[in-house]
Amino acid sequence: MDQLWNPARLAIAFVVLGAIFVPLESLFPLVRRQFWQRPGVGADLIHFFITGAIRQLLTIFVTVVLITLLGFLIHPPLQRTMTALPWWGQFLIANVVFDLGAYWGHRWAHTVPLLWRFHAVHHSSEHLDWVAASRLHPFDQTFIRVCGILPVYLLGFTKETFGALIAFAGLLALFIHANVRWRFGWLEWLVATPAFHHWHHANEGPETSNKNFSGLLPWMDWVFGPFYLPKKFPAKYGINEPMPTNYVSQLAEPFKRRE
Repeated sequence: MDQLWNPARLAIAFVVLGAIFVPLESLFPLVRRQFWQRPGVGADLIHFFITGAIRQLLTIFVTVVLITLLGFLIHPPLQRTMTALPWWGQFLIANVVFDLGAYWGHRWAHTVPLLWRFHAVHHSSEHLDWVAASRLHPFDQTFIRVCGILPVYLLGFTKETFGALIAFAGLLALFIHANVRWRFGWLEWLVATPAFHHWHHANEGPETSNKNFSGLLPWMDWVFGPFYLPKKFPAKYGINEPMPTNYVSQLAEPFKRRE
């Protein structure tokens, strides 16, 4: 458990990430505001320090159970072929496989009412920045992550490739939520950017809802739909349903009885 939740390590990670993102959001802001100035930041900081550990524990448990049940899908010759590839080849293929699984898990989280109850916690933030990326319900993120991790594991990539993939996906998740106005031209079709993901969080009406489900590779949304990337950024974020501002209440909200 110490490896899953280490306060000192989390504090160091927060300081390092803050040293990266606070200057970026100060020098190139989409909205002139730092994360500590916005509503809901207190709960988001608790999410940063606690929810990640819960999610990691759940992800390990669910993955182990599914691997036990689906072990018959493992094909050793295919795994040997994957591990024989150079590191960059493994990394590229692992990113595509992971994002393909996570794309559908994420899309189901928006379209299946029960799953949306949990995913709505993440979308409830009306102000995006790097800390808002941590507002996650652990059940929701476990489901989406397992959808991406399980096929990567079954294909048998090396531990180094798997670790690099998780680190890259985690850092990119912070960046695409960041309060920065950068645009990247044609690269926005290849790798997820703030402009691409901000439209996923837009709350400007039905025409901009449920767009851009990919967390890594935007062309997934071009292939499966719906890709949406105008030249401007959204003017409004969040959801229409009420969401508590308290951390514990946010975790409990999906379990409340609906009328």
